[in-house]
Amino acid sequence: MSDSLRVEKREEQVSLFMTDGVIFDGRVHLAQYAMLHSGEQTVLDLLMEKNPFLPMHSSSGEFHLIQKKLISHLRCEILLQKEIEHTERQVKISFPGNETLQGALRIDTPNHSVRLTDYINGGNDFFPLFSGGISYLVNRSLIRDIVLLNG
Repeated sequence: MSDSLRVEKREEQVSLFMTDGVIFDGRVHLAQYAMLHSGEQTVLDLLMEKNPFLPMHSSSGEFHLIQKKLISHLRCEILLQKEIEHTERQVKISFPGNETLQGALRIDTPNHSVRLTDYINGGNDFFPLFSGGISYLVNRSLIRDIVLLNG
């Protein structure tokens, strides 16, 4: 294949937490330009693509195609737009099998119209959660329940 057809990509470290308890540590490759917004492609953009499998290289060097529907959550760097005001809600998220995550949802809507129910029921299949300096993307279809910790 010609190098002129090659698309430059950057690597991003991720940890994928699967529904069966398996954890994959490795790298995904992101495009320099996102398809649906200005700027670089993000891990969330990659998850939102229609392809059912996520390509990644494990830290052991193996190439994997991971079924996205079976990722309960993943750890990766998430940068929020600073010019958008966010309302924070502290939550505890439980998955089948009793695994839990606790942290902050940062909802980017005006304070008077923020409802946890609206945020969780709308939007993308994955949403960000921030916990002690670590950021996650959580698969909303694999959540058993969410407890609001600050009302």
